[in-house]
Amino acid sequence: MDTLDPTRAFPRTDDFVIVHEFDTNGTLITKAAIEASWAWKSYALVDVRAKRCLDTDEGLPETVKETLLAAGDQYQISYEDGWLFGELPDLEHEHYSDTRKLGYFRFALSENLFISARRHPLQSVDDVRQFILRDKIKLETPLDLFNAVFRRFLDLLKAEIAKLSETLDSIEDHIVGENWQGERERLVPVRRQIVLFHRYLTAATSLFRHIDHADRRAFPEHLDDLIEGLSRRAETLHAEGEQLQQRARLLQDELMAKLSDQSNQFLYILSIMTAVLLPTTVISGLFGMNTGGLPFLESPHGFWIVAFAALLISVLVYLFVRKIGGSRS
Repeated sequence: MDTLDPTRAFPRTDDFVIVHEFDTNGTLITKAAIEASWAWKSYALVDVRAKRCLDTDEGLPETVKETLLAAGDQYQISYEDGWLFGELPDLEHEHYSDTRKLGYFRFALSENLFISARRHPLQSVDDVRQFILRDKIKLETPLDLFNAVFRRFLDLLKAEIAKLSETLDSIEDHIVGENWQGERERLVPVRRQIVLFHRYLTAATSLFRHIDHADRRAFPEHLDDLIEGLSRRAETLHAEGEQLQQRARLLQDELMAKLSDQSNQFLYILSIMTAVLLPTTVISGLFGMNTGGLPFLESPHGFWIVAFAALLISVLVYLFVRKIGGSRS
């Protein structure tokens, strides 16, 4: 890591980088007289100076630089020459995003240095930083920081999944009852959010499974245990996401069935009305022709006779249609 300046401020901040230094007990250093055990450097990649600083850092392997400075975003995690590095999913900070959008957390860690980089403020990283500043957690190594950030991400997803589950419970209560109208407008955004979270968990689970199988022999024992623990936790949450996604799909199917049944009822009523009104329409059309020879033209009761005949025919048609509908159902 870099040589530490005894006159340094705590934490050291710049427009594009924030540096936190920790002692051997994992406590954030606030006095210049205390020797640092390891450091956390957080870079804002939207600043050109951050990219230049990373690119010119001779202490970083080229593969680590390529990952931190990559033009595009791609989930990955690798272990090489004592460095664990890659890009993991995270949620954008709630103060900078109206919805829980996906962010990308780039990181690289060695025995005494943790480097993080991001284009947008990230919720998990900021939460862990606040925990550190308030002295709520102790981080003795960079690996502890990696563990804290990713576990915080999983905790955030678990909380979001719990909220979505409560919303699905409410929607389900309405669908199985009689007040299901309007629930489609509530279900669509919930299912979209579930799909997004499930996608995040799928990516994270796949990454940890890949590195566990590909690089496990090269891992130190403590890193192996950490990766295995995070992988199990991600898989457990992934299973919960799959169950929630299945619930949302079943509720949507049931809601669509109710909407289809309602549409069929409307069409059935419309068909009955059309069949009932058809005879009267024909009769009124015939007697409305301005031609000679129309029956009951001279009779003083002609109107009532024709009206009664039309009503009788309509009743018979209605009974016939109802009978057909009842036999088919």
